[in-house]
Amino acid sequence: MLDSLDFGTYVLRPPERLMLEAMLRRQGGANVAILEGPPGTGKTSLGEAFASALGAQCVYYLCHRWTSDEEMFIGVDVGAVAAGVEKKEDAYRPGFLLRAVMASQQGPVVVIIDEMDKAPERAETLLLDFLQTGRVHGPNGEVWQGVLKNLYIFITTNGLRPLMEPTLRRGFRLRMEFLPANVEADILRKSTGAPTGAIRAIVRMANVIRTKGVTSVSLQEMRHLLEDMTIAKSTADVAILLRGWLVKDAADSAALDEEFGGKAAAVLWGEWRRG
Repeated sequence: MLDSLDFGTYVLRPPERLMLEAMLRRQGGANVAILEGPPGTGKTSLGEAFASALGAQCVYYLCHRWTSDEEMFIGVDVGAVAAGVEKKEDAYRPGFLLRAVMASQQGPVVVIIDEMDKAPERAETLLLDFLQTGRVHGPNGEVWQGVLKNLYIFITTNGLRPLMEPTLRRGFRLRMEFLPANVEADILRKSTGAPTGAIRAIVRMANVIRTKGVTSVSLQEMRHLLEDMTIAKSTADVAILLRGWLVKDAADSAALDEEFGGKAAAVLWGEWRRG
């Protein structure tokens, strides 16, 4: 079943393939995946690629420390109220879960709840019933029921705080790590057509930052750097591009300096010009 889907440039790893195949075959209950791992490992991209491959509508929500029930379920439309509404229901706007439930009446929906670890536990608690039943409750006792077979839910976490055990029980838990260096290099080559030496240098720099720095470099950031290399005219320009795309902290810069003897920009510029 999964082999008939086109994931574009996204490279499915064996555990991801097994999880998605199980989600497509599962009967009963909403399909929930809980994706753990450092930033930049492709957790959000997996959900987006699955939605595209499935031809499903994608409902995306980025969690934050003030995530509320109104954002999740249904809230007051302040603008509409201020303008004046004739009907009571016009005073409300659907939250992302209610939008997903409504969309599931028409076909498959992929719901991406990104960085759940940033939301307060209260918001996570409110999510539990939806994860199990695909149901959304309104402020006046209304109930909207989603079509369970059409709901695919991806929850991501970077480990800022542990997710609650009841949440973990409701989904397939998958730990995601960075792709092997050769696979990342191959993806970048196919998507950018950049010189092989420059690609290898950037992948090496990204892994130095990941292992010896304090932040994580994503495949997308490496791709953006390669795309912007076309406008570089000197080592100084490359140094600016490195700071703009790969280096986010002084410790990242120090890690590159140690690995490349303070000449990371010069190394990359040399590989780029060599073609």
